[in-house]
Amino acid sequence: MANKPDHIFIDRKKYDWDQPTITGLQIKNLAGVDVATYNVWQDVAGPEDIPIADDFPVDLTQPGVERFFTGKKTSTEG
Repeated sequence: MANKPDHIFIDRKKYDWDQPTITGLQIKNLAGVDVATYNVWQDVAGPEDIPIADDFPVDLTQPGVERFFTGKKTSTEG
């Protein structure tokens, strides 16, 4: 059986989390950001971080996947 984390990091802050998956919406709720105006990315090695949709489940049983960050959505409208 794969290991699940005891915690994750969002915007460099540690949060307790004992589930094998987490969604973008759950990450936003934990971080306390506005779900309508913020996006979530998974912090991975390399130049391109992975955007995480509100309903996308991230498999936390894999090593090195427990770091995320949030940021305000940008708009080119207007």
